[in-house]
Amino acid sequence: MSKRREQIQQRHVQQRKQMTVAAAIIVVAAVILIGGAVILNALSNAPHAIVAVNNPPPANAERNGRAWGPADAPIKVLAFVDAQCPGCGLYTTRFEPGIIAAFAKTGKVRYEVRLMSFIGAESVDAARAALCAMDQDKFWQMHAALFANQWGAENSGNFTRANLQTMASQLGMDTAAFNACIDARKYDTLIQADATEASRLGVHQTPTFAVNGRLVDGVQNVDDFRRVFAQVAPDVHFTQ
Repeated sequence: MSKRREQIQQRHVQQRKQMTVAAAIIVVAAVILIGGAVILNALSNAPHAIVAVNNPPPANAERNGRAWGPADAPIKVLAFVDAQCPGCGLYTTRFEPGIIAAFAKTGKVRYEVRLMSFIGAESVDAARAALCAMDQDKFWQMHAALFANQWGAENSGNFTRANLQTMASQLGMDTAAFNACIDARKYDTLIQADATEASRLGVHQTPTFAVNGRLVDGVQNVDDFRRVFAQVAPDVHFTQ
């Protein structure tokens, strides 16, 4: 065999080895990607322990209602939220408690929650749970519990019936009455009314706050609300 022919054969052998290695790398990468996707899917669908939250209701909270502060307060806030909205979760768990602490006792602010429930079926289920909790004077506790348990992707099983029942039980609710309220879809008309009100006001995202009719989009903290209150009601003053 000539030297040139031998070199050509060696080159072919080397190319085949390179192709074999490349194919093996592709197969391994595919296995890793598929395996990772399977693991992530399993994790997203795995049961999660429900975080127990049972904070006291805000000062001046309406009994069996979803508002705090007097009806004739000079500043009125409508808070439009969705239980599956990540921004709403951030606002409700991190900033809303401070807003309640700063303004609920003053008697100068009326703050009402509105449930948009536009992300999907679990948003509606969570809204039903919050409003059925209202019947047992547990709206604010369920409101906090829903956002504290906002752990997964949208409509991925956060707010299954079992999870909602667990939350109700942890809050010391009469779960039979709670279940009956949900089964009867008692508050579906109110949920639709909230959606209609949001549309009328021009609310297109959550969280959004209507403050004396002025829309304020996005997560707000205490200082943000102070600035807005000073703009919409300059004659109303708060102590720092």
